[in-house]
Amino acid sequence: MLQDEVRFCRGVGPARAELLGRLGIRTRGDLLLHIPRTYLDRRGISRICDLVPGSESVVSASVSSVRETRTRNGRRMLVAVLTDGTGRLEAAFLNAGYLRKALFPGRSLLAAGRVELRAGLSMFHPELHFPAAEDVEMLEKGSILPVYPLTSGLSQGVLRSVVSAALEDCREGLDPVLPPEVLRREGFPERWEAYRAIHEPAGPEEPPAARRILALEELLLYQMALRRIRAGSPGLGAHPIPAGVEDRFRSSLPFVLTPSQVTCLRDVLADMARRTPMRRLLQGDVGSGKTVVAAGACLSCISAGLQCAVLAPTEVLAEQHAVTFRRLLGGLGARIGMLTGGSPPARRRELLSGLQSGGVDLLVGTHAILEPEVGFRSLALLIVDEQHKFGVEQREALLAGRDPRPHLLVMSATPIPRTLAMTFYGDLDTSRIVEMPPGRGVTETRRVSGDQGRQEAMGYLLERLDRGERAYVVYPLREASEKQDLRDAATARESLARGPAGRHGVGLLTGAMTAAAKLEAATAFASGSISTLVSTTVVEVGLDVPEATVMIVAHADRFGLSQLHQLRGRIGRGGRDARCYLVAPAGISAEARARLDVLVSSTDGFAIAEKDLALRGPGDFMGTRQHGIPEFRAADLSKDLDLVAEAGRLALTQDGAVARNFETEIRWRFGDRMIPIA
Repeated sequence: MLQDEVRFCRGVGPARAELLGRLGIRTRGDLLLHIPRTYLDRRGISRICDLVPGSESVVSASVSSVRETRTRNGRRMLVAVLTDGTGRLEAAFLNAGYLRKALFPGRSLLAAGRVELRAGLSMFHPELHFPAAEDVEMLEKGSILPVYPLTSGLSQGVLRSVVSAALEDCREGLDPVLPPEVLRREGFPERWEAYRAIHEPAGPEEPPAARRILALEELLLYQMALRRIRAGSPGLGAHPIPAGVEDRFRSSLPFVLTPSQVTCLRDVLADMARRTPMRRLLQGDVGSGKTVVAAGACLSCISAGLQCAVLAPTEVLAEQHAVTFRRLLGGLGARIGMLTGGSPPARRRELLSGLQSGGVDLLVGTHAILEPEVGFRSLALLIVDEQHKFGVEQREALLAGRDPRPHLLVMSATPIPRTLAMTFYGDLDTSRIVEMPPGRGVTETRRVSGDQGRQEAMGYLLERLDRGERAYVVYPLREASEKQDLRDAATARESLARGPAGRHGVGLLTGAMTAAAKLEAATAFASGSISTLVSTTVVEVGLDVPEATVMIVAHADRFGLSQLHQLRGRIGRGGRDARCYLVAPAGISAEARARLDVLVSSTDGFAIAEKDLALRGPGDFMGTRQHGIPEFRAADLSKDLDLVAEAGRLALTQDGAVARNFETEIRWRFGDRMIPIA
């Protein structure tokens, strides 16, 4: 029933089904999960004469007049005067020409926002609702009306009617997911009542409680899916790889492993010695030595006559890994190849033949190694680097259907707080490298603004270039944007090349460049033929240039803390002291200033990650559109961290209770982004 196509639902038909499809609604179940963005409640509406400055309020009024004006700094402002027969309220909007046609004298509306006192009562950018006549009638009767996200051609009234019909049709068709005691805790005798409360609440207290139930269901199903991935396909074991290479590997290195590296390497080798496939996440700050641990795992695999693969998100990082693995393992007899989308056809054919014959022990590459024609003779270990750039679906692509099943080691330089790790990496065991290898320089971080700050940063950059060192200059944009007053990377590169830095060579590296152009720019910077690299965040991963000692991040307030920490990790890798300048406008908010000051005061990636999570929420922290990670429709991880933990506990006990309907529930919840269960 939940999977029934929406065009067959009551009140829909082909035309409305097409409109609903624009909202991502394709089944009856999707209608139930189309959660209102807010509610209209007559009991919450205040008279203008009763408004109190500083309060969050809702008024029902009509537009008396509209005027356009300009602020002191010349920005356009639209001001609508609202009246309700008891008083007068001004609603002001910056750069909101799109509202000019919607606001006209006599137009009835609801305005919700913070009340301020500025030569009279006012609201700045209030949320506006334009209720239909039937909405006003229902509000006057005391109903609480859901307000849904819409698309052109659909009205609130039509969508409410369609959702209501779907809700009624599912009254007897919603099988339990959560234990009855959890439902009762939030005030619902059965599951259907929670869905009813989201769409047709009897009181204002019901929607928040119902949303928590829907969110907990969603998180529980996701946790259960991860547990099933972890369990693997029934009957599939792994190549047990003898763990006898540690001494040989460590004695071959020109340096001593840190205690954390030793512990993590032993964790990995112990996992690989079992017949159960390893599934392990290796976390560690930029430059902490994760690749060395991965190389030890590869040597163990190769020594047993088996093959391994390393998957990287960019060609620049793949090239860097190929160089590193050849340096670490080439002298031990490992035969290493690299395959990317830019690999020449002849080289590609040679590699594919070597993989099939066993002439290639270790393949390093990008998404190109996921293509069906890339076949291994005996793949026993898959290493996925910069795991946060991929998703569950992608990291499973090389594993699915293989018997024996390869061991899996995923690596991330983005420290993930424990609660988020439970959500996104619940199918993996975790190892952490907690200290940095000796011999790295000290990196100082400074926040600067204005002309004086920029001059200080550029003066330091020129001083270091004159010593033969290298520098990064990072911008958030690739090219000029009319909508954002930010200097772009391409323009900055031209400006720097014309100035004193130009005599040392200035290059450009952005995500929009071709793979060949990216590799050329990265190689030129690594070799020293250019000394300054102007870039977007594509340098966040993959570049390891020991001579780089300066980083200037322009418009640093536009970046997240973890991203800035990753960028900063590109410098000071060769034993010399380094300096990172965070350049931001003088007028940034107190919150933005506090975020940047976290970087100034700390180099602990995990402490920074915890602060980043607290300040920005996990959606921004992780990125909400990563391939293979579902966009939760009910859960909001910035508010629901307690539910993440509860879902993890429930997943240990509820598997059997929902097993019968598990596939249906997963497909309903996550659709085409369903987590592969294999």
